[in-house]
Amino acid sequence: MKEINPKAAFFIKLGSGGHWEQDCLQESQTIRLGFGDTDHAACLRHDWDKIRRDLLREGRTKGKATEIANEIRYFYESDENTLWVTFFGNRIWWAFADGKTTRLDDGSKIRAVAGQWHSTDIQGHPLTLDRISGRFQQVRRFQGTICSVDLEYAKNKINGRVSESVSQAQKALHSLEQRLVPLIQSLTWKDFELFVDLIFTNAGWQRISVLGKTQKTLDLDLKAPVTGERVMVQVKSTADRDEYERYYKEFKQSQDFGEVVGVVKTEKRSV
Repeated sequence: MKEINPKAAFFIKLGSGGHWEQDCLQESQTIRLGFGDTDHAACLRHDWDKIRRDLLREGRTKGKATEIANEIRYFYESDENTLWVTFFGNRIWWAFADGKTTRLDDGSKIRAVAGQWHSTDIQGHPLTLDRISGRFQQVRRFQGTICSVDLEYAKNKINGRVSESVSQAQKALHSLEQRLVPLIQSLTWKDFELFVDLIFTNAGWQRISVLGKTQKTLDLDLKAPVTGERVMVQVKSTADRDEYERYYKEFKQSQDFGEVVGVVKTEKRSV
């Protein structure tokens, strides 16, 4: 799939409570707008002053009438280079509208999308909400129907790019990881064993054995609190393949553990 380069981006709420979402996104491949009493002919000729006057006669405030008229205008006037996004099924979905607006029997309006709605970036990675910034997701609380969204963020996310600030943070994290290596290698065996223990316990494992009171071939006896799975951990300052194979052979003779984990600070190398 080619990169997208929209000139504008809008969020659209597909029906009150999202009741048109499944149909639009997975079946009809459309965008859909309510406001059933709106003068469709006036919208087609872009007579937005009439739409505002009609809304005022319905009892809308001046500000609300302008807001709704603008939302309807976005729907009718946006071209094929306008990106539309919405949220459904724990993902962000996106598409480009194609063709003119058609009024349905219930008064709602639809436009076909070019191709189909997508919930992955152009590289095929799912656009799940855990990958979308909280700031961008704030639009989900929008009380209206259509509003503009951060164009650059949406474009970068769909194109599978990271922003400059994220790129800098990733580089800083990589640099930190590299600088930690010699610090970890300089730990004493006791501190290294404590370090390994902290990693596992902070990941949710519960230590059964007493740290430092080792059994043969066993430094940490860990248990998963939910599943009850047991893991044997052997911590070594230095080790080689032969030592690992020996520990693994002894582990296979035990029926108490589901996995064996060997943590080595420095690998022994032959000269």
